[in-house]
Amino acid sequence: MTLNNGASRVMATFTTLSVALLTSSCATSAQVENQANVSGTAGSVVKSLSPVVPVKKYVRPKLSPDRPLLIVYPSPAANVPSSGSFIIGSTYPGYTVSVNGQNVLINKEGFFAHVIALNRGKNQFDLRVSNAEGNQIYSQSLDVQREQARQPLPATSFEFAKDSFEPKDDRGVNVGEIIEFAVRATPGCQVQVILGKKHIALAPINNLRVAHSAMGRRKNSSTKLPGSPINRGMEAAYGQMFQRHSAAADLYVGLYKVEAGDNFEQEHPRFVLQKAGRNITTAGAAAITVLRQPQIARTAHDETITRVAPDLARLTPLPQGVRLLIDGYQGDNIRCRYTPSKHIWIKREDLDFEETGGPAPEAVARTIMVKQDNYGESLVIPLSQRLPFIIEQNLKTNHLTVKVYGVSADTDWVYQAPDDSGNSHLIENVTWKQPEDHVYQIDVDLKGLRQWGYFADFEDNNLNIHIKNAPKIKVDFPIATSAGPAAEEAAVASLSRLQGLTVCIDPGHGGKETGAIGPSAIREAEINLAIALKLRDLLKSDGATVFMTREDDTDVSLNDRVDFAKAKKVDLLISVHNNALPDGRDPVKEHGTSTYWYHPQSQELARALKNGEAKELGFPDIGARYQNLALCRPTNMQAVLVEVGFVSNPDEYARLISPTWQTKAAQGILNGLHYYFGRN
Repeated sequence: MTLNNGASRVMATFTTLSVALLTSSCATSAQVENQANVSGTAGSVVKSLSPVVPVKKYVRPKLSPDRPLLIVYPSPAANVPSSGSFIIGSTYPGYTVSVNGQNVLINKEGFFAHVIALNRGKNQFDLRVSNAEGNQIYSQSLDVQREQARQPLPATSFEFAKDSFEPKDDRGVNVGEIIEFAVRATPGCQVQVILGKKHIALAPINNLRVAHSAMGRRKNSSTKLPGSPINRGMEAAYGQMFQRHSAAADLYVGLYKVEAGDNFEQEHPRFVLQKAGRNITTAGAAAITVLRQPQIARTAHDETITRVAPDLARLTPLPQGVRLLIDGYQGDNIRCRYTPSKHIWIKREDLDFEETGGPAPEAVARTIMVKQDNYGESLVIPLSQRLPFIIEQNLKTNHLTVKVYGVSADTDWVYQAPDDSGNSHLIENVTWKQPEDHVYQIDVDLKGLRQWGYFADFEDNNLNIHIKNAPKIKVDFPIATSAGPAAEEAAVASLSRLQGLTVCIDPGHGGKETGAIGPSAIREAEINLAIALKLRDLLKSDGATVFMTREDDTDVSLNDRVDFAKAKKVDLLISVHNNALPDGRDPVKEHGTSTYWYHPQSQELARALKNGEAKELGFPDIGARYQNLALCRPTNMQAVLVEVGFVSNPDEYARLISPTWQTKAAQGILNGLHYYFGRN
């Protein structure tokens, strides 16, 4: 199961295993092999990322005659958000288990995952175990808590709901911006916001009606607007939406457009509730300030995260020292203006603010150059200062689009011939245009059929777009045949060498990050490592050079894993994981092999690895999917995260903890690589 910093992925929290199951003793599962380096082969293995943080070792809880039932999920501390969950655990092979009188489906290893329905609040389940002779020998009570529904305020009350005032964070705004105010309050009242001398009416969000206005056509104010009510109770879990809370019958919302004469300075909006001559006034916590002058800030470090809105989707990260025009804020999120119609958001801690004054973040682009280096080829755009940019990748036309903001074109020279060779090996053509004021767009047409990686940095004030060479593999691969898919597949199956390929293998989780926990309490981190070590040895035997982010049960941060792969300048980054389901799904029915990619350059590789795994293991093929995961985000190399199988599925888990099947999983990834490079 993947971990993703900054990405909201609601997964089953198998890691919340009872504290009683965790000890400081040194032990590991006997079912997960301890691998050693294999010597005397054509490839090489480089030591894993270091230093690492030692952690307390994990002792796997086991069945015993006096306790023949092991429950690993849900945790007693869990507060389930959905209307259903599942009980995952194990008993002795041949034993039977019932939950509230219903027999549980148990596989031959004694593993099970039993779906349960949940009411709001506390749910109690009676678990009973019978031995092979049918005699009941053990019972256990399990309490599962489902979160309570968010209840609207009763119509008989007269109050604001505590901590429901919006906006919640301080706001820095400009003239012309729209501010949305919201609060939960007693239904059937009148609610308004007083901001300075302005009065803003709020209306119930689920009872919006047609009103007569200069822009409206209808005049009957008693007519309710058509369509479904606005739904703010939806949540996402593993790519699907579910209704976590019902629509809020007590939510009032209103808008205000900042006017030229507004001079709000740390102004706290006052919310007023009125009914039958009574009123309540409460000040909101957020302070509103109208900004009159822009400010300049610089990115404080490399890989500065940029987002489309506060805490939402990412855009191209920025190197250190990029100058940005600041024209707003929301809490600790700072709004940066790329153009009047395009803004991005950066955390306050990632910016250094300049003193008042200084030039605007603008430059003129007069020339573009192409150079060669050890990574591949570089597109160089000399500028007078470091300015923000966005890079977009397109594989159908095989090109990169670079948009640099704050730049005006005066380009009369594009130099495409590297000095040492006379010809570019990667770049077919470079063109530029000015699609709008202060937006300089460079289109880079690339040779070949694949893109292998790219990244951007600044050298002084020169913006460099680095484009990666294809792996220099010395192969014995057969040429793709025209005799049809079957003959081509047979030819690809005979591939044997990946000499010259450099791969970083990342065994997911480790240390205190256990990942998902399977029915017999073996951690996903252990399974990931066992498969990764076997993959390492297969790749080494096939001639590849392999780097490991970890080779034992140690803590390695997500950023350190990615930085390690970048520093080693690898061709591929493969993160090995196993999956689990969130609450509300059926782990018996939903399982299989999948892979994940983030940048288009990695999509074909993700499909190849997924196909290799699904065919070798015989697990259901559930696709190569786009997802915003930390180990898929680097652009420097093709990067894929492999979810071999589901530890939440009893049958797949039984195979995943088997050394034989772990070897098959590693072989499936290798087969996918063979097919991928065989088609190159």
